[in-house]
Amino acid sequence: MGGVLLAVLAGCGGATAGILASEGYLPGDSMREVWSTPAGSRAREYGNGSWLSGDTVVRSHAESVTGHDARSGRERWTFTPPGRARVCAVSTAAEDGIALVVLGTYDPIADPTADPAATDPAPTGSDSAGTGTGTAPTGSGAGCSTVTALSLADGRALWRSARVPEDTALQAEHDVVAVGGGLAVVRDEDGAWTYARPGDPGVLRADRALRALDLRTGAPKWSARLPAGCVPYGVAAGRSQVLALVVCDDDISLTALDPANGGVRWTTPLDERQKVMPMQHDPVLVSADPPVVAVQSLDDSGRPTFLSFGDDGRPQGRIASGPANGTLRSPVDEPALTRIAHGRLYTVAEIDYDDVVSAFDLRSGQRLWRAELDDREDVIGLRVADGRVTALVDVYGSQGEDGLVVLDADNGDERDLRTFPDSVGGSAGEVKALHGFEDRLIAVRWGDGYFPPLTAYEER
Repeated sequence: MGGVLLAVLAGCGGATAGILASEGYLPGDSMREVWSTPAGSRAREYGNGSWLSGDTVVRSHAESVTGHDARSGRERWTFTPPGRARVCAVSTAAEDGIALVVLGTYDPIADPTADPAATDPAPTGSDSAGTGTGTAPTGSGAGCSTVTALSLADGRALWRSARVPEDTALQAEHDVVAVGGGLAVVRDEDGAWTYARPGDPGVLRADRALRALDLRTGAPKWSARLPAGCVPYGVAAGRSQVLALVVCDDDISLTALDPANGGVRWTTPLDERQKVMPMQHDPVLVSADPPVVAVQSLDDSGRPTFLSFGDDGRPQGRIASGPANGTLRSPVDEPALTRIAHGRLYTVAEIDYDDVVSAFDLRSGQRLWRAELDDREDVIGLRVADGRVTALVDVYGSQGEDGLVVLDADNGDERDLRTFPDSVGGSAGEVKALHGFEDRLIAVRWGDGYFPPLTAYEER
């Protein structure tokens, strides 16, 4: 059919073909929407995440976690927090078909808009050591107080463990739980740490506030003994080590823990040039393997700087905004624009109001290549797989010229260019993740009440 259509177009003239191509309808040169999930209410700041496990794509938000068939979009299962509980944090990654979701009950004073009609208590689960009996804190607000291991195949809660939250408010939390190497790693908190010196244990011992459980069973594995005078700030897990951001005397350091017993392998300052402080620099763990941390406002640009480290903790590449690299994007605010793969950072920057896709070597921090887009084009999502970088692109003011650019991951050369018959996103930052399944590209949005949370596209 495509060959017949092309022959007809050739006979009718190139103008018709050009119109169809620009509008995303030309076979072999376009993308089509296969399925999408219904648009819902606007997402909250907390509880958002997504994973692809086998042929199931999963979307998490404050009210529920839902699994969909990646081929058809059909809903397979929904996990709804019981009673007044909400999903307030999730693990960035999943492993062996398991992800972690952190549940909490709202504080009506801190968040009056979160008041649900139900008044049931938070779910029961294990105590802070792992499996067993116990009840998560309840009341007007219990914060992010229950960790649940969720099977992404069918939405079953495999186990629960109580967690000590900082306060009773439900708010955006980063790096409080992590999955990797067969472990579920949990970071407990203490509100007193915010207002006292890091060495003051408050009501929770800082050297016992980072712990690991068996990912599949929830059985306790170890409790980390952090360096003296330090408190945990963030956690990530990889195949060969667990990473923790720790605050020591008002300076944040990076610590590597042995996944077998939680012993400290090494500790290194995030930046040897200056102190990195929680409130001012807001560091986040971008990757555990290799170790990469994004730190805000280390320079005058006010934008994130990406710091990479060797497996022994030695500082390696430093990738910052500037005239050569452009203005880098935050991996927290726009997570779909940052990818770590093949020992490289693939990211999107802005140079003279135009978006560019760049690849940086993590060992040296040097830019390897840069691909510039046309004027008035925004990159709204990246995916790196099979030696290709796929950039989902939004064109200002257009309903028919949105599309994607496929680049060679090694050198940035353009390998494919396709268009969509419909707009794929309203603005940069709206698409939060891109998943690939077979010949499908699945865009994930947190949801603004207009665009569908999940949309699958395929080549026409």
